[in-house]
Amino acid sequence: PLRHLASGSQHPNLADLSLSSFREMDKDLPPWGPSRCGTWQDAIIPIYAASLIIAIAVTTAMVLQIYLGTNEQVFRGSVLVTDHEHCTELGRRVLNEQGSSVDSAIVATLCLGIVHPHASGIGGGGVMLVHDIRKNIRKVINFQETAPSGIEEILQIDPELKPGLIVGVPGLLRGLYQAHKLYGRLSWEDIVTRAANVARDGFNVSHRLAEAITKVKGQNMSLRFRDMFLPRGHALSPGSLMKTPSLAAVLEAGVSEFYNGTLTQEMASEVQENGGILTKEDLSNYSAVISQPIEGLYQGFRVLVPPPPSIGAALISALNILEDFHLNGNSTTNRANHWIAESLKASLTMASGLGDPAYTPSVSALLSKMQSKPQAVVLRQLISDSQASPPRHYSTVYDLPRGAVASQVVVMGPDDVIVSVTSSLNRPFGSRILTPSGILLNSQILDFSWPIRTQGLLISNLTNRVQPGKRPLSFIMPTIVIPSLGKCGSYVALGSSNGESSLSGVTQVLINILSYNKNLNDSISLGRLHPQLKPSRLLVDSEFLEEDVKVLRLKGHTVYRVGLLSLVQGAQKTNDIIRGIVDPRVVDITGG
Repeated sequence: PLRHLASGSQHPNLADLSLSSFREMDKDLPPWGPSRCGTWQDAIIPIYAASLIIAIAVTTAMVLQIYLGTNEQVFRGSVLVTDHEHCTELGRRVLNEQGSSVDSAIVATLCLGIVHPHASGIGGGGVMLVHDIRKNIRKVINFQETAPSGIEEILQIDPELKPGLIVGVPGLLRGLYQAHKLYGRLSWEDIVTRAANVARDGFNVSHRLAEAITKVKGQNMSLRFRDMFLPRGHALSPGSLMKTPSLAAVLEAGVSEFYNGTLTQEMASEVQENGGILTKEDLSNYSAVISQPIEGLYQGFRVLVPPPPSIGAALISALNILEDFHLNGNSTTNRANHWIAESLKASLTMASGLGDPAYTPSVSALLSKMQSKPQAVVLRQLISDSQASPPRHYSTVYDLPRGAVASQVVVMGPDDVIVSVTSSLNRPFGSRILTPSGILLNSQILDFSWPIRTQGLLISNLTNRVQPGKRPLSFIMPTIVIPSLGKCGSYVALGSSNGESSLSGVTQVLINILSYNKNLNDSISLGRLHPQLKPSRLLVDSEFLEEDVKVLRLKGHTVYRVGLLSLVQGAQKTNDIIRGIVDPRVVDITGG
């Protein structure tokens, strides 16, 4: 069974429960059933009544949370979802104090970079997807790391990937600042101070952070890194108090100090001392990219994902293929799982040829192909109903990024703005280069295609080869689903934090919601699969039914069971009822 209560406790201290855990006493509406339609402003309750409603909801929700053990939040007005209670509470306070949805997402993202430094932080990057329901306007803010300007020259001299060479130009602070300029309501200083206080005052180490530290113990790391995460040679234990006051000072110093000040020189010098070529100019010249999401239509809904170099187009491709199978609540699991596995396999093989379109014009042609309904029909016809096919059956297979972890924030606020933002250092703890000011730097350069690293295994994707200023292919793919026509209907926001299996996780959750008409809680909780391209095998998680595994093996799939494939966080709005779900696979999210 999926666990929810912290530390396995059946009766947690009520004071430890944040508002993120509360469930309002409303009848659940069918996820896509007909009912009154309107924007969230239609559901505004007079302030004097709202206070009473919230008080009653909080009291009853505490009892339900303890005895029902649910990860689902049900509210009117707004919801924010992260995998850490502290950050969820911080973001919710921003909403309660009239901050915008983007304000809330920014503070939660900064917070996650502090409490989960193995997954994300200001030394990394990410992508934010925003949809404004009232204005029907959406934007993608891409603040992924870029390759330093001198990287090609140094690799021609010395192709060895030293720790400093895997560091890309950090983009997270610049990107969040850009998002704030577009959508912010509270002051930037107010938002940053809230996050800085978490670093200064301290937080309890979560089980996920403690586990990540234990996994890197014994590997190469700097003395500074060891002192922070393995003091006296011992990994920090779950529940222990961790403080990073130097990181608080960095946040409060401001964006200009990070990209055009003493911190700029500090980061460049630290990278160069570790064999890299990051310069002050690389940092000062960094800018986030604002673009439109790419879109696909599925079951009467519009699916929004970031454009390349995000791999989000593979989600559109997979849904296009699956639409031709007419999946619904009456579809047999035996056939559906096989179709989903093969559709994901076909989409992944196509996506392995993507890259940064700003550097390779051919990416646009491949993107159009992946969005094409007629092309999906061609791929559908290649899928055998009775037999699994090797990845090369669908397309040329290139190497794909592997090993990344990330942090995910989803917000649906009272301003009728939906936000999904994913941030990452790439692999756990990034490059493991820690600056004197406490900035943990990324390892994003590893996501480029390297012939020296792929010989004998996969074909190197030249579209994704490393070039100065380029962003690598990435599995970061925040996702938003909206009604295809008008504003009436349901909205879904999702994101995943587990690298190469993120696509499979998000796709299956959407299939559960849009095709099988399941509620958000069940859609995220159900078992998932993921087709790995090299070696070619089908991975299933611990929640995947054994009887379904047997059927897949009969169809020729080489099935391997793993404990965890992906963590998907999500929110769903149906009229004035909003649900938020933390993936129940997150064990002990507080660590206390």
